[in-house]
Amino acid sequence: MVAVNFSIMQLIEESTSSGDRFVFPTSDTFATLNESIQFNDEQTYFEISVEKTTDDIFFVFNFGNPTPRDNKLTDVITGEKRENSRTNTEAELNNQAFFLYHFQKNLLYLSKSQKKTAFERMLKEKLDTDFKLKTIFKDIDAFLNTLRECNQISFSHINDLFSSDSTKKQALVDLTGTDAPNEFTITAKYSKPRIENFIRSIVHEKSDNKISSLVINGFDEKGFGIVYNTENFQQKITINATKDENGKFNSAEIRNNLLNEINR
Repeated sequence: MVAVNFSIMQLIEESTSSGDRFVFPTSDTFATLNESIQFNDEQTYFEISVEKTTDDIFFVFNFGNPTPRDNKLTDVITGEKRENSRTNTEAELNNQAFFLYHFQKNLLYLSKSQKKTAFERMLKEKLDTDFKLKTIFKDIDAFLNTLRECNQISFSHINDLFSSDSTKKQALVDLTGTDAPNEFTITAKYSKPRIENFIRSIVHEKSDNKISSLVINGFDEKGFGIVYNTENFQQKITINATKDENGKFNSAEIRNNLLNEINR
């Protein structure tokens, strides 16, 4: 058995209707997606199989590159060489990546985070819709070390004894002249140096049970979306699976073991 690690990210799509610009995908989002897909990205050729259910959609990426190519094949036991019959337009699809999006949890589980950009581009090409993958953090220091720009903070106010001295609640009372709402969202762009102390104070109020459901959205130095989320979920899942005589995983076993771990 071999350990397979899955990262957990948010997958969002650009909305074509009024309201929020980006929304979580649903099963309808992928209704027109074929069960078998061919896709090229940065000189890598992908053959992708797609399995849809009412609960999730599962992608299997088999991929490889025509180059680099050696003129000779080498027997790793004897050291003997012979001519390589593979041409410059052929590739061995001996690499694999697995992606599972769970509709109820609104989470994407991916075995190779290095292929997240290829995954986004494939969805864009086949569905003509922009998709974004966001890395999820539960550790505030790791999040702030990665954060370059913050663009949204949302949280719920807990209306009980512990929250009576919440500075965020009092700020809204002072601003509006009425009691703060139970839930509100701050949408504004800030660079990290200007917002870091505020973010830390928000996280402190969450730990003191003065607010709940804290989610902070931003971007890292490369412009990739990142999320700080205090909800109780794992950032990685590890499963065990077997490889065949050619060193490849059985995709059905991967999917079943992953779902068992997700639904545990």
